[in-house]
Amino acid sequence: MLFCAALCSLSLTSCGLFSSREGLKNGFYLPLTVQLRQAPTVATAQVSYYDACGQAQTISFGKPLAEAITRKSGLVFEKIVTDGAGPAVDGYQDVSFGMATLELAIPRKATRSYPATLAIGLDFAYTAADGKVLLSKKLQAVGRGDVDAIESSCEVKGLNKIVAETISRVTDGMAIELGTSNRILEAAGARKAGAAPATSAAPPSPIVAPVPVVVPTVPTSSATVPMGTKADESATLVFRAIIRDENRNQLLHEGETVSLEIEIKNEGPGTASGVEILVTGTAALVDTIPGVLSVGDLAPGDVKRVTVDGKVGAVTESIQGELVLAVRAKSSAVQFPTVKKFVVAMKPANAPDAGIKPVDVDELPKVSGKLKQPKAVGIAIGIGQFRESGMQRVKYAQQDADVMAKYWNVVGGIPAERIRRLFGSHALKSDLTEVFEEWLPPQVDPTTVVYVFVSGRGLVDPATGAVSVIPFDGTATSGARLYSLRRLQESLTRLPISRAIVMIDLSLEHVQGVDGAAQSAPVWPQEEQGKERIMWMIGNRALQEAHPFDLGQHGLFTYQLLIGFGGAADIDKDGTILAGELCTYTKGQVLKMAREQFINEQEPLCVPGPGQGAMVRLQPVARLK
Repeated sequence: MLFCAALCSLSLTSCGLFSSREGLKNGFYLPLTVQLRQAPTVATAQVSYYDACGQAQTISFGKPLAEAITRKSGLVFEKIVTDGAGPAVDGYQDVSFGMATLELAIPRKATRSYPATLAIGLDFAYTAADGKVLLSKKLQAVGRGDVDAIESSCEVKGLNKIVAETISRVTDGMAIELGTSNRILEAAGARKAGAAPATSAAPPSPIVAPVPVVVPTVPTSSATVPMGTKADESATLVFRAIIRDENRNQLLHEGETVSLEIEIKNEGPGTASGVEILVTGTAALVDTIPGVLSVGDLAPGDVKRVTVDGKVGAVTESIQGELVLAVRAKSSAVQFPTVKKFVVAMKPANAPDAGIKPVDVDELPKVSGKLKQPKAVGIAIGIGQFRESGMQRVKYAQQDADVMAKYWNVVGGIPAERIRRLFGSHALKSDLTEVFEEWLPPQVDPTTVVYVFVSGRGLVDPATGAVSVIPFDGTATSGARLYSLRRLQESLTRLPISRAIVMIDLSLEHVQGVDGAAQSAPVWPQEEQGKERIMWMIGNRALQEAHPFDLGQHGLFTYQLLIGFGGAADIDKDGTILAGELCTYTKGQVLKMAREQFINEQEPLCVPGPGQGAMVRLQPVARLK
């Protein structure tokens, strides 16, 4: 198992979501006086739903949301000002309500419980007193639970608890983003070094949380420089870290051996003397690891590695553990790297999955020939790297598409000559246009089922929320060389085909350089548009990086799709896997795995969803017997 500092899914310093059942425990209390400005949309925040009688209802939660924003902001900064009067401020924190969606389906009046999922989004920014924007983020959190209805009433009970949990999650995420922002930390360090902090109010009482969040501090003296400050550094330290576990199942269990590997480098022109790594975190994870790891002196260009073994201590229930690593040195002229924080799933030794190892999905199931689809067509697209060197790679995109194409042939019964593969530099915008709009039409007739798979990176239009695939020659700053999913949908709708199954595994971002306040959430195909002929399996419905699953060597969504194809999605055990079964299985597994192992949510989307009466959900995609 690898827990790498660079992965958003495991590092709170780079992720857009921090999930906590009860909230943050310890504050950051950065030495800044900040004016908190909440937009009118916060006070009027609400979400709509249909009750047990099918009547439209609304829950307003503006007041608790505003209170939580104020309270969590008070954990980040030493003093919060909520109006224009009072002392001079060091900066401004602007917060607005972004969105809220509640997924709740109550088909008829009955006395029973129903699952509900609530998503709340916030837009927030921090602006220094000189007008320079130091942080601008859009963030979404999801809360889940069961609600109760009774046959004699229309009322739905239990929603308030889900609302409160979701508010806590999204405001925790806001506080983490603000408190760990490098640019805000630099401003706080400069404020502390240049002048006495403004008069601060007494910090609010900490909120109890099941997992301690401990940020180590470096003593300030003539021999050390506080992290986040910038003096006249002559040494610049960078480091990465990996946690490996004994079972290689990406979960830590009581009694399991863990190995912590750290590599630290001096990229500056000066020497860093007396370098050490401070280790803190959840007690069960760090009790057998020394709190201070000695690295020694680092001359310019030097790289040193430190490896230490430990053992997971007592774990009585499933929790999210945390490991925090920080660097300090005796030299005064050192630029320190950002504190690294890892969140890992920890479970008792007797947990059912304590010995489970990942399935090798690259080894195809032995069900060849069970399903025959001689008229079907498959188009597999994997774009993991781009012509523009500054574009972030998608780790397993080509592997995802290649193995999916093999499953279509061996498990889905599609002839190999009717499957097109577009990878990397062979997936230009012109290539995508050619395959969907020139190659595909002559291949189909009214009995054809078209399968499409796309793995890579997507761009969201900030005004409309429309999602486009970034081809090999695309960029994140311009829409000129993008291929939109709307265009793909229109191409499929025009074809005289029986059905189409479209699988999308994209990491999503907005067009760069656009003001965050104007950015829309991703908008996906609507159920009423071609619901009888086109099914969409969306691996990542929110604006975030899709999780890579390193042990499986695939994207998380694709990995679970392939497991489902191999037989796990045969929910009713009749030997045939339907499109609806495959998407339902994959969605549930990705939700569970992202929540337990990656801390921030990844929620797939099935369109049309269950209960919509769409025949396309009944399309067989694999046959096991």
